[in-house]
Amino acid sequence: MAKLRTRGVDKARQTVAGTFDRSAETYESVGVDFFKIFAHHLLTDVPLNPGSRVLDAGCGRGAVLFPAAALVGPTGSVFGIDLSPAMVDRTAHEINARGLTNANAVVMDAQEPDLPPRSFDTILSSCVVFFLPDPIAGLRAWRDLLKPGGRLGVTTFCGNDPRWSAVEDVFRPNIPPAMLWAMANPASPFATTDTFHRALESVGYRHPTSKIRTHEITFTDPQQWITWSWSHGQRVFWELIPRQDLPAARSEVLARLEPLREPNGALRMCQQVRYTVAHR
Repeated sequence: MAKLRTRGVDKARQTVAGTFDRSAETYESVGVDFFKIFAHHLLTDVPLNPGSRVLDAGCGRGAVLFPAAALVGPTGSVFGIDLSPAMVDRTAHEINARGLTNANAVVMDAQEPDLPPRSFDTILSSCVVFFLPDPIAGLRAWRDLLKPGGRLGVTTFCGNDPRWSAVEDVFRPNIPPAMLWAMANPASPFATTDTFHRALESVGYRHPTSKIRTHEITFTDPQQWITWSWSHGQRVFWELIPRQDLPAARSEVLARLEPLREPNGALRMCQQVRYTVAHR
């Protein structure tokens, strides 16, 4: 039975939670596969054994949670946490609809999870850690939740398609410095594989390794890209634009997307993703 639990959150966390609450209805359901692709490769790099106890930190709509539950089987368990009540509500509903007894989803802050130490064999987190107000604190907290020898598997963005830089520039003026991870900020711990590995080692992880994969994402036309960008975390960058400026920003984005169209009118975006595995 899926359960819901709420915790107090500060303003920054409320901003993230609100963004995903407003995205929950259309998240990963606008005809563009994105997060499920990353989940598939993450679970390839971090194979799960039957009977394993797994934490999915930032479970969203279950891109990792549901295939992980199938892999650990009825003797294992997957515990999903997410800051967005709407995302958790939908994931919990699907858990119940599928009749799963080895999966759960609750509302909880991934940076400060209220869970017993050394509870999990594996912690998985896909495209989440850079949303935390203090990613290093979150990584440290996850380490404490791992059993000795347990594994952490995370995905992070590690490079934007340079052909899309003109589109990103429309959003850049309204993005506060703390959120510049989305624009490949060189000061971020996610800026390079080496800096990310050093960050992991600084909080006690051992033997971090990473693979970088480039995924080609296709959109039927510019309008589908705009719809998709409102359906997940990128929504926050639209919402940072003053409401009165949104129509002009949308028109500018469409104008800058036009030169990127393929002969058939579609758009192609190459997204680099870093898949990292480390051990306690």
